Amino acid sequence: MEAERHDVVTQVLEACNAVQDPCSLGVGQPMGIVDMGLVTSVDVRRTADGRPAGVELKLITTAPMCMYSPYFEQSVRRELAGRMPGLGHVDITWGDSTEWDESRMTPAGRERLVANRKSVPVPVDIVRTRSGRPAAAR
Repeated sequence: MEAERHDVVTQVLEACNAVQDPCSLGVGQPMGIVDMGLVTSVDVRRTADGRPAGVELKLITTAPMCMYSPYFEQSVRRELAGRMPGLGHVDITWGDSTEWDESRMTPAGRERLVANRKSVPVPVDIVRTRSGRPAAAR
């Protein structure tokens, strides 16, 4: 029974991770909401005979005023319906988004974030002299 529960949770997390965080798309590093650390819990509900009857998911966003909650809900429901058609009801609740920080990301997500940060060129500030003219490159 525990192995079967693990399989259902794994399938749910894989489906959720297929939903990409729009902010990660905006910076050119598409990342799923599981890797982003936005799925905080998965609870599988079962029928009397032990089959999965539905799931309860708790999600957060990366910022309290995030406008993407409806997108996340619709996308998660679509992915679960497509991958697990007999799953049944999906309940999604929202946690406190002020709890999110990079430590919630999966190791794979943090690795991609670090790699992305290394690939982005850092702007070089122009050093100005007291006269206000740019200084010669050193």
